Amino acid sequence: MNNKPFTLLNKPLSPLNGVVVNLIWVNVLLYLILKIIGFFPGGIIATESLVFDPAKSYLLYFYTFITNIFVHEGFMHLLGNMLWLYFIGTIIENLIGEKHILRLFLLGGLSGTILYALVLQISGDSNMLLGASGGVAALLISSAIIAPTYSVFLFGIVQIELRWIVIVKIAYDIIALLLHANFGGNLAHLGGYLFGLAYITEVQGKWNFPNIKFPSKSNKPKRSAKVNINSTSSPSQQEIDAILDKISSGGYDSLTQKEKEKLFSASKNK
Repeated sequence: MNNKPFTLLNKPLSPLNGVVVNLIWVNVLLYLILKIIGFFPGGIIATESLVFDPAKSYLLYFYTFITNIFVHEGFMHLLGNMLWLYFIGTIIENLIGEKHILRLFLLGGLSGTILYALVLQISGDSNMLLGASGGVAALLISSAIIAPTYSVFLFGIVQIELRWIVIVKIAYDIIALLLHANFGGNLAHLGGYLFGLAYITEVQGKWNFPNIKFPSKSNKPKRSAKVNINSTSSPSQQEIDAILDKISSGGYDSLTQKEKEKLFSASKNK
C-alpha cells in the first residue's frame, strides 16, 4: 500500500512523490517543453514526432503508440486529464499500490491507441491521436470496480457514489463515439475502459491472463509454489459499511492496512 503524501510540492519526478503525482509531472513538464520549443522555427516538428499519426508508418513511428499518451493539444486538454488522473489515481493508488497505477495508465493508453489504429483501417479516419485520456479511462473503470460505493461530493455539493460517476462518463463517451464526435479520442477511451476492466478483474482473481511457458534448457526440477495474498475470509457487510463510513469521513489514508485488505477482498468477491 502507498503511504506517500499526494502533494505536488515535492520536487518534480522525486521518489518522495507517489506514482500519480510523478505521472502528472511528466505530462506537465512535457507540455511546457513542447510549448517552448514550438516558439522556434520548425519547433512544431517536435510535437508531431510524438503524437500518433495514422498517415505515418507504424513501423518507423512505433514509439508514438506510447508517447502520444503524454502529449496534449492545449492547456484545458491537459488540465482536464490531469484532474481526472489525480482524483481517480489517489483512490486506486492507496487501495492496490503504485505498480498497478503505472500499468493501468500506460497499457490503458496503449490499448486505446491500438484500438484506434485498428478501427481507422475500416473507418478511414486520419486524425492524429494524443492525450492521456485512454490511460485515465483504464483507471476510471478500475476505481468503480474496486470501490463502487465510495462516495464523493461532486462540485463540493452533491454526494454521489463513484460507480455512478463512472457509468455516466462511459455512457457519455459511447454516445459521443456513435455521433462521431472526437472519434479518435472516444475510441481511445473505449480501449482504456476495456483494458482497465480486463486488468483489474484479473488482479481480483476472477480470471487469469494466459501464461506462456517456454521449455527450460535445464533438466533440474524447479520448485514452485502459489501464494494467495487475498486468502483472508470475506468480510461481513457490516464490516464493509463501517470501512466505507470511515473512508467518507477521513479518506483512504485513515484506513489501516488490514481494513484496506478487507475492502479489496470484498470487491474481489463481488
